[in-house]
Parts: sequence; C-alpha cells; structure tokens
Amino acid sequence: PLHTANTLHGLLVSASEELNDVPLYYQLPSLCSQVNSSTIPKDAFWAALVNAGYRVSGYHKDPTAVKTDAPNHVVWDVVRAWCKEHPPHKRKDPKKHGKGGGKQERRETQDGPGKGPAVDVAARILSNEVRTEVDFTVPESLGRRKKATRYAMNPEANWGPKKAASGRNKRKADGPPGAEDKKSKESK
Repeated sequence: PLHTANTLHGLLVSASEELNDVPLYYQLPSLCSQVNSSTIPKDAFWAALVNAGYRVSGYHKDPTAVKTDAPNHVVWDVVRAWCKEHPPHKRKDPKKHGKGGGKQERRETQDGPGKGPAVDVAARILSNEVRTEVDFTVPESLGRRKKATRYAMNPEANWGPKKAASGRNKRKADGPPGAEDKKSKESK
C-alpha cells in the first residue's frame, strides 16, 4: 500500500479544480499587506468574486493563493471594500514607492515621477473608489467541494533535512588548524 495515497489524492483533486485558462494567481496575504490590512478570509474573498460574476479557484501549491478571471481592478475593489468594513491599522513607517538606497532614487508624486516627497502606496490604493458591487455573502456553490486533504501537513515534528554535512575531512579536523596545509606544502 502507498503511504502517501491521501496526499497524492488531495494534490490531484486540487489540481483538477484549478482554472486551467488562468495562468497567474494572487496571494491574499501579499494583497492585504500592500494596504496594511489583515488578511481577508479565503471564503469571503472567493465569495466576493463569485458574487461579482467571476470564476475563482485555488492553486495546488499554495493554500493562500487565488486564481480568478476577474480583472485587476475588481480584485483591488474587493480589497478596498474589505478595508472599508475592516479598517487597516496604521503603520509607523508606511511603504513608500521609490524608497531605495541608490544615488538615482526616483520618487513618485501625485503628478508623476519626480523629486517630490514619496507617496504612501496603501493610501494611494485605498483612495480610489470601489467601482464593483462587492458582496461577501458565501453562496451555496462554494460549499460543494470534493472531500480531500489538499495541503498535507508534515508527517512528524522536526521533519525534513537533518544537519547538513560539514564537508571536512576527519584527519584535518583531528590536528591543529592548518597542519595538513603545511605538510602538503613541505612535500612539494
């Protein structure tokens, strides 16, 4: 019997449920971190996109990823609507566009690229109006998914590669540092 049958079954089920015609995906924590917001629950995000008339699926490698045929402005409208219901917290040091460390640092102002003060990315994203009607009510169609372990946990505590090999020769390690190097130089 194959010990990883449940894991393989879950991987195949999640891959079969993906939108094949959508090559890219969004990561919910990355989207929300851009606007300093808490991460939108996956079910609520999926529901908002489905209720807006778009298709949505997961990604077989990442449980926080979402594949959808919704355009970017709709995805950001969902994030903006979430932020209106759940206001983001203020950061002490907001993310600034153009913040770097080079001599040719370019900053973006309200009027475009220039030498003015940097603009807060989160404030700029949230300043746009929501153009899409967003409804976070979960429809029944999202509840009908095949039962499968989609993202298997590690089989035991401290699972994974053990301590890496040092690559040192045992004889070199027994003598004083550099002893082998001196002997090899003297014999030449």
